[in-house]
Formats: sequence, structure tokens, C-alpha cells
Amino acid sequence: MDEPSWINTVRTKLKEVHPRTHANRPWTIFKVPDNISRNETKTYDPFVASIGPYHYHASQRGTTLAMQNHKWLCVRWFLSRHQSRQLATMLLDKCLLAMKALDVEVRNCYSEDVYNLDPHKLASIMLLDGCFIIHLLLKQVMKKAEKVIKHEEKDEEKEKKVVEDEQNVELDVEGEEEIEGPLLGMLWIWNLVLYDLLKLENQIPFFVIETLFDILRAPADESIDLPKLALQLFSGFGLSSAVTNTKSAHYLLHLFHQSLIPSDGHNQLYLAHTQMVNEWIPSATKLRLAGIKFTKKNTTSSFLDLSCKNGAIEIPELFLYDYNNTYTLFRNLIGFEQCYTGAKSYISSYTNFMNCIINGPKDVHLLEMKGILINQLRPQDGVVKLFNQLSDQIQCSSDDSYLQDLFIEVKKYTESRCHKWTNGLMERFFQ
Repeated sequence: MDEPSWINTVRTKLKEVHPRTHANRPWTIFKVPDNISRNETKTYDPFVASIGPYHYHASQRGTTLAMQNHKWLCVRWFLSRHQSRQLATMLLDKCLLAMKALDVEVRNCYSEDVYNLDPHKLASIMLLDGCFIIHLLLKQVMKKAEKVIKHEEKDEEKEKKVVEDEQNVELDVEGEEEIEGPLLGMLWIWNLVLYDLLKLENQIPFFVIETLFDILRAPADESIDLPKLALQLFSGFGLSSAVTNTKSAHYLLHLFHQSLIPSDGHNQLYLAHTQMVNEWIPSATKLRLAGIKFTKKNTTSSFLDLSCKNGAIEIPELFLYDYNNTYTLFRNLIGFEQCYTGAKSYISSYTNFMNCIINGPKDVHLLEMKGILINQLRPQDGVVKLFNQLSDQIQCSSDDSYLQDLFIEVKKYTESRCHKWTNGLMERFFQ
């Protein structure tokens, strides 16, 4: 390549690369880095419900295509609740224009540039996925809401007088049962949907959900609290959650992560520690031989609320009933902590601690006997494998671990016990 051609190639490349327009919000929705994902596509890719732009292509085939059609039914249902075709048309236009107006803010939530989607396509994705999520949330209170709506139905004779042009949306006012379509009764799908909604790459901004809800809400929705409904939706996972400030959540995974963080002050990160230690301690059976006691912690708001005092480690109970789903959920929570600079490494620190104390079936049995592990994984080494894999390739430094005080306390206690035991043995041996 001659000199002018080489220079022109560099110039062309510089012209192709443009800085992204920045909004007031930092990146919050990430692609999982290769060192964390390890090509585990099933862990981070949606099973049946593609949400947001990263996996939009996956919504065009198989079960995810059927779910995509279901999303359109969700939009129709929201519009039909108002029982006016003219109003439905107006609300649809308002939603689309609102989504397009948020284009820059939406794009700047994603760490990967979604340049392959024009503003109209991205607005459509936000509309479909936002209505789909809101419908899932409202299903929990749907029966109560529908009773109120029935009292607000317009007189049929008055409805017949409404003159509509061809541009109006022709909607049928049907019951909520009609929305399910071919997915009705497939409970296994809806269970997977909940896990899809908590995957790091499978998110839309929460302000999109709130904007759509504000436009489409019916009179019966006035008392609805979307974040609280979302936490209720995920309550079946068996992870005790704390009362949290739900107003600052960026998206559903962030909201769920916030709900798991212990609420009491002594479990806050970045305390002024007097010393730094490596994030490692022996297994549970070895710690027991060194005099450490393990007890189940009952009075707690979160399964992360561990403590150690006077040689006793208190750990809240943890339900382990399905390997793949538990691994998927925890791994995405960890991925969120590893990617988002505003997140505290609670899940990463917890899994590191559990990986330390669970080194074999005897450790699992000990924690089961103490009521700390409610374990349905078989064989027992499934628990060992679970926490070993969860901790793989995860960076968790001691200076940002909320469990650092616990590690310090355990090491002080075991070293003190070992020193006393050695001195006592020497005294008896040489007397």
C-alpha cells in the first residue's frame, strides 16, 4: 500500500468512528465480559423472553417468537382497557412518540452501541417489552383491577355512535384470559420468564416502564407501586429480601439486587478497617475443629446478613432447589456487580465466603444439620460445584467486601484457639 492510500485508510476509519451522544445517565446495562461469561450463553442469554436491544434478534425464532407475539397482545390489552378506539389510537401514538423522545437516554443506558437499530425500531422494542413487563406485574392484582374496570364500562348504545376513521386502532375489549393465546397453561415457560427478566443483558431502563405506565394507567391503577410489584414477582425465588429504596433502581435486575442488600448499618461496605486480610478461611468442618460454631440466623432481613461473634458464625438459611436456575440467577447478579461501578460486591463476597467454607460433602452436611442450607441438590457435591463455579473468574478484593470484618474475626479467634491449644498441650507433655 502506497503512502497516500495508507493515510486515506486511516482518515476513513476516523470518519467512521463517532463519539456517542451522552445523556445525563451513565451506562448501566452491560454485555457480560468474556472472562466472566466463559461462553456460557445459556446463563446470560434469554430462554424464552428477549428483553431490550441486545438479544432482539433472538425474538425472531422459536419460543421467543411466540413470546414476541404475546407482547403485541399485551399492548392491545393495555389499550383495550380504556374501551375507546379513539382513545386507544391516541394513547398508542403518545407511547410511541414518548419512546422516540427518550431515544438518546435509552441508548446511553447500554454499554454496547445499538447502532443497528434506528430510533423507530428501538422505540417499538421499548413499547413491546415495557408493556410485557408491566402486564406481568399487574397480573398479580389483575382480578381486583378488572372488577373496578367493569363498573366503568360505557353504555353500548353510546359506543355504537362513535365514528372512527380508518387510522384508528380496531380493538376488541376482551377479558384478560384471551391475552395468553398459545402460551396459556405452559407454566414452565412463565417460570423461565422470571429468570429471563433478571439477566444482565436482558434489561430495559426502569424509566421506560414508568413512562409507559404513566401513559397507559387506568383509574384502577392509581395505587399501584411498580417496584414493589416487581419484588413480589420474584419473591418465589426463596431469597429473603430487605426493605430498600426502590426509587433509584435502573432496571429489574438492579432493583432485585438492591432488595437483597442487608439494611442494618454494620453490614455496609467500605468501612475503615484497621487491617487488610485475604478473603479466605478454612472449610466449615475444619473451622469447627478449631472451635468455631455455626448457627442459623433467624432475625434477619437478608440471606446476606452474616455475622461472627465470640467464635460463632451466624448465617441465614439459604434454599437451594434447582442447580441451573440458582446458578443463572447468582451469576447474573455477580455479573452486574462486576460490570456496574455503582454496585457493591455483596453477592460476589457472599459466594466467595460460601466457596471457602463448603469444600466437600461433609461441609454441606454440617450446614444442613444446622439448618443453614435447605438443600435439594443431589448429590451433595452439587452444592460444592455450585459455589466453586460461581466464584470462578470473579474479582473480589478484600477492601470492598462487606464480610471483611467477619474474616478478620474468624482468623483472630482460630489463631487464638490454636495458640492456647498448643500451649496447653506443651504444658501437659513436659510436666
